[in-house]
Amino acid sequence: MAKDEKGYDFSKDPEEKPAKRKRDTRPLPLTESLVFDIVDYLLAHEGYGYSTEISEKMVQLKPRRYTSREVIGVLRNRPMFKHAQSKDRRGGIRWRLDLLALVKYLESKNFVNRAEERGVYERLRELKWRQIVMTITALQELIGKMEDGEEPDNDTLDKAYEALATVWS
Repeated sequence: MAKDEKGYDFSKDPEEKPAKRKRDTRPLPLTESLVFDIVDYLLAHEGYGYSTEISEKMVQLKPRRYTSREVIGVLRNRPMFKHAQSKDRRGGIRWRLDLLALVKYLESKNFVNRAEERGVYERLRELKWRQIVMTITALQELIGKMEDGEEPDNDTLDKAYEALATVWS
């Protein structure tokens, strides 16, 4: 390799196109495929979902592949799926997708390329951005009421708290 002081490699043909990364053609293990399907579902639903709804959707998506018990087992045993606060038990336990734990999980399992192919990182970024914008909006409404130097009334405080709890519970 003949590189100059800036690191340019002049031994390569400038007309030659760089080789594309080869796509991994090996199928994902069954449980990891289920993890990706659950992540897709949660990303499509603002990072939250109820166990019954998630299970029904996964079994409906691939009825010969997943059982309801397998879905619940994956939710319980993967670090990126966390219990979320919920007064409402309409669909079982409410689950939250921990975005930081998901990135670590994908890196530790060497599924970064697969996640990129499925657009997981772009959707993670969009979800993070939406959650931050919703937080800023809720806080701006609260600060707007406080500009007079008075403490906000209980109704304003409750609305701001509810908005934040909805995003971050």
